[in-house]
Amino acid sequence: MDWPLWAVAVAASPVVLLAVLVLRSHPVTSVAWLASGTAGVLALTVFGLDPGELAVAVARGVWTGTWILLIVLPALLLFEVLDRSGALEHLAGAADQLAPTEGRRLLLLAFVLPSFLQGAAGFGAPIAMSAPLLVRRGMAPVAAVAACLIGYQWSVTFGSMGSSYFMAEATARLAEPAARSFALRAGVLLAVSAVLSGLLVLTRGRRSPGDRWRAVAIGGIMGAVLVAVVATQPALGSTAAGLAGLVACWVLLPASGTSRPRGGDLGAAASPYVVLTVAAVTGFAVPPVRAVLDRVPEVAPVLPGIDAAFGYATGPSVVTPVFRPLLHPLPYLLLALLAAVVVYRRRGWWPIGCGRDAVGAWIGRSRKVVVSIVGLTVLAAVLTDTGMVAAMADAAAAGLGSAFIVVSAPLGALGTVLTGSTTTSNALFSSLQAEVALALGLLPAVLLSGQTAGGNIGNALSPGVSAVGTAAAGASGREGEVLRRNLGAAAALLVVVLLGLVAQVWLLS
Repeated sequence: MDWPLWAVAVAASPVVLLAVLVLRSHPVTSVAWLASGTAGVLALTVFGLDPGELAVAVARGVWTGTWILLIVLPALLLFEVLDRSGALEHLAGAADQLAPTEGRRLLLLAFVLPSFLQGAAGFGAPIAMSAPLLVRRGMAPVAAVAACLIGYQWSVTFGSMGSSYFMAEATARLAEPAARSFALRAGVLLAVSAVLSGLLVLTRGRRSPGDRWRAVAIGGIMGAVLVAVVATQPALGSTAAGLAGLVACWVLLPASGTSRPRGGDLGAAASPYVVLTVAAVTGFAVPPVRAVLDRVPEVAPVLPGIDAAFGYATGPSVVTPVFRPLLHPLPYLLLALLAAVVVYRRRGWWPIGCGRDAVGAWIGRSRKVVVSIVGLTVLAAVLTDTGMVAAMADAAAAGLGSAFIVVSAPLGALGTVLTGSTTTSNALFSSLQAEVALALGLLPAVLLSGQTAGGNIGNALSPGVSAVGTAAAGASGREGEVLRRNLGAAAALLVVVLLGLVAQVWLLS
């Protein structure tokens, strides 16, 4: 599609506005809606939508935001239950015993634990569960959130039971051999990213002798397991890798001659995590159980198409993500909540008023999160449905030609920064990446691996994901500080992904 240069510049303006204001420390709660309003005005005045069509785009954004909030809100409530019951103190104490130095504690709580949790529940939930543990041990809230975002990002594509990977595969319409190639290439890129993520996390605190080799060893173990698993079952990639990382921490992190945490209290405190993982793996990955859960009707309203300016049009389509009542993380998070209440009561960790206090604190934190996330998803939907995203992407492809490989991963990162989701970024740009690859004589799997790896890195710079973490860590409104802390590390990760893409192209030539 031939977009005028001025239209591309106009399309980029809401994105620029969002980025500038967030980086200048304006709270994402208000900035998201300012950018959404700007995009809405441009949709009506420049990109040819009528009010009804704009309402359709907004409805898509609200649907996506609600789908995400059904994960984030129960995850925040689970955190409050862990906090008020004292289970967080038990976990933090176990972390102190298992990881006796600041560097090793960072490896456990900012690198391995959130990566493991990402295997079952994404959209910021791992940050909401992990960052407060670092805060409890004296780390500044902004620093804790920033460290967790860098530490876990590598696990996102094959986390949430592989939702981001499957979105890219479906959007790019890959046949089975191409899909296997994509899974393997993405797995290798992300395995290298895992090792670098562990080393970058160590820069956020005081290091002790041996911390670096431990980071390399743990990251290497998780990366190797990831590659091995995604070659056969992408849905279990991050879950299996995270479990391997936890086992590696149990072996490698304690000081020589010291005892490990007591199993009883540690198992009780961690029981919600265990229930969440076991239930999610059973529901998503055990074929007989999955077949039963698939029978529950999905909720998937069809919204009309849009005819925008410059020849851009969309047909009627089912809203995405589709809500599958028993194949959405919500029921598994609710089950984890139930397990927490039952186990903590039996252990005597449920003081009078615990439930009331937890719910009250949860309501206070949830308000800002709801406003921020829905504002960002509405912005993403308006940008997409009007063709603004397509204008930016097409201009990059046409202007760069074979040099498009340089922006493949940054484009994926941009999608995640805008939407807060690698899944959504892959939905936006995977077909474009595949088409450009074919035009350049490359395998689509090459640029798709860059797209999803870049999308992962975008999580470390996403205002939406950051807002979830800051809400849980007690630093709401300071998302800009988090993002500024992560700019350098994200740039280093993008360079590594670029080198990986260049190596793939060189090997194929």
